[in-house]
Amino acid sequence: MRRIVLAQTSAIFGLAIASMVVVLNYDVKTISPTALGIVALVTFAAVVAAAMLIAWAGEASQFSVSQGLALAVVALVQTLPEFFVEGGIAWLAGQDPTKIDLVIANFTGANRLLSGLGWPLILFIVQFQRRRNGHEGSGIALRPEHSIEVVFMLGASFYYILIIWKGTLTLVDSLIMGSVFFVYLAMLSKLPSEEEDPNEVLGPVPLTLVKIPSMRARGGAIISLFLFSGLVFVIIVQPFVLSMERIATLLFGGVLAVFFFIQWVAPFLSEFPEKVSAFHWARTIKLAPLALLNFVSSSVNELTILIAIIPIVFSISSGLILPVPVAAHSGEILLTMAQSFYACASLLSLRYGLRNALTLFSLWLISTLIPIFAYNNPAVLVGRDVISVAFLVLAGVEVFLHRGKITVFREFRQTVKEYVRGRGPRANGPSSAASKAQVI
Repeated sequence: MRRIVLAQTSAIFGLAIASMVVVLNYDVKTISPTALGIVALVTFAAVVAAAMLIAWAGEASQFSVSQGLALAVVALVQTLPEFFVEGGIAWLAGQDPTKIDLVIANFTGANRLLSGLGWPLILFIVQFQRRRNGHEGSGIALRPEHSIEVVFMLGASFYYILIIWKGTLTLVDSLIMGSVFFVYLAMLSKLPSEEEDPNEVLGPVPLTLVKIPSMRARGGAIISLFLFSGLVFVIIVQPFVLSMERIATLLFGGVLAVFFFIQWVAPFLSEFPEKVSAFHWARTIKLAPLALLNFVSSSVNELTILIAIIPIVFSISSGLILPVPVAAHSGEILLTMAQSFYACASLLSLRYGLRNALTLFSLWLISTLIPIFAYNNPAVLVGRDVISVAFLVLAGVEVFLHRGKITVFREFRQTVKEYVRGRGPRANGPSSAASKAQVI
């Protein structure tokens, strides 16, 4: 195991350092197309490498701090790579308003990639493993306490109605969404830990970190990973975005091609390590609820604090307190909100089924393929609005189908009473089998 850890960490650190050296010596705005391709590959790899380091540190953190705080720490850490990328794009947009489109592209793509691809793949992997092992079942059930994530995701989705109506993102939105996020973290910090076995949950590198005997040395190693990853992102993120922009223009031309690259390639790379961990958990079947919860929590983070940082970074970069105009892409925001509504509707009973996974994946895939086949014909993008309506209608259908079985709000109230306020029989942790997340 030591050899595996040494090989993995050496490769990741070596790649990250080499990437920083390359981007510091080349200007992606002026280099030849051949050199641009090499720099782009280097920056793509560096984003994945830095995100992997953050993922390792985040996974180790949940077993290195107090039980209640663990969930809050992991919830914040798991979307840090996307924060760096979104923040980098917002900084560029503050200096060049023509790049505001890319700000909307990245945050809408990041959100839709999680619930449209990530959530379904968790259940698809579980179903494949079940069939392979000869087991029955067709869904995943979350614990009652996980109603917190679902309720906050639903509330954040409703806030997007106001954003669409205003057509701007402002510092007031940052204050509101940031406050919501920190209330969310505060509530998570009151919950008991998942109490999973680190040997079962963690890969070689984070497991090695957890097993460091000295708490001070362990904490220093984890913090060092965060700091080094942050340095990599600070140096890499702008060349990363600019190289994607130039490559999209050279290969396909047009604004929509650049928009598509930033919308899907950037978040796919920055979220890749998180997905690898979650898919690994899903393969065990037993840890599938943890994998799904990981993505639900990330969806909350990206619907709240990721949006909150945009006006802040944009204003600092521009040197003025300015709103970020988003009205030109209200259709993209509507689709993101509609998909999020359907995802929340699928968890109203805290159970996630195959029908929901197939619906999310199918509509997400169609909405993603439309720009590929119609990027030279913007009029065809009306299909995107049709998908938005379909998500909203199907969310209503889910509410109807769940009538009489909607438990999420009752469990949310009970969780607040028992854990947040410290009242009730479960305040010291889950005490019955009914409170356990499970595959169904």
